[in-house]
Amino acid sequence: MKPFDKIYKNVPHDQKEEFRKFRSTHPYKELAVGDVLWDYISCGKGKGKETLVLLPGGFRYAEEWFRLITALESEYKIISPMYPALPTMVDHMRGVANILETEKADHVHVLGISFGGWLAQCFVRSYLDKVKTVMLSNTSGHGPSATQMRLALILVPLYPDRVFRFGMKKGYLRLLTVPDSDREFWEAYIEEVTLSTAKNFILAQRKCFLDFTTNYTFLKDDLSDWPGRILILESDNDQAFNKSAREALKSLYPAAKVHTFHNAGHMPLCSNPKEYVFVVRTFLKESQEK
Repeated sequence: MKPFDKIYKNVPHDQKEEFRKFRSTHPYKELAVGDVLWDYISCGKGKGKETLVLLPGGFRYAEEWFRLITALESEYKIISPMYPALPTMVDHMRGVANILETEKADHVHVLGISFGGWLAQCFVRSYLDKVKTVMLSNTSGHGPSATQMRLALILVPLYPDRVFRFGMKKGYLRLLTVPDSDREFWEAYIEEVTLSTAKNFILAQRKCFLDFTTNYTFLKDDLSDWPGRILILESDNDQAFNKSAREALKSLYPAAKVHTFHNAGHMPLCSNPKEYVFVVRTFLKESQEK
């Protein structure tokens, strides 16, 4: 693994130091759930014990939320897990639920992006009494092609590590839509994520994608007895979820509030952090007032 300064050597000094400081002030905690070790960030104070749970996407690292965490940690207690290599959604839900129990967090707000949005939809249906609001960012109501996932499970073990990492990095970069001023930082972060991600995690992740696709079907009335509110965050040029998938998600949750980012790509928190923070903060405040 390359050292931090080498990976981030081309990143503007202020951005590099901002991220370095975040890491030093937000260390991961550890929790054993059965024989699986979970790492997670727990920070912030939160007025009235309000807790925001941030579920990462395919990057899997909680720190991908660092700008949102920094913006909101004075207002909310924030919990964000880093996913271990787990093959089912039940495994992920069980881990998140154990973290919340350990942190004495009940009636939480849940924000999930991409894969984290799938997990959030599963979690609220399994733990109705624990969730106050759900925010679904750049995600869908159904999983990827089962055929593609089964093919990936066959092919990934056959790739040499160099080819495997090149393909993973290329896939992440394809989803990157950010201002030029932030590009060096996010390209460096993708490089670091790529170097630190082993094949066993990708295989477990693809198994979990397949599990979601084959075993979870959501209906409009699934949450009819749940009193919470839903926010859908989408981008009009999301490279991961096309217009059809975005419209299907909104049809699944017709009462949801919707915010559409313009030209923000798959990761609007990276491409337009100020707007993203504003929309999330506004929704949370509105939910607390109701």
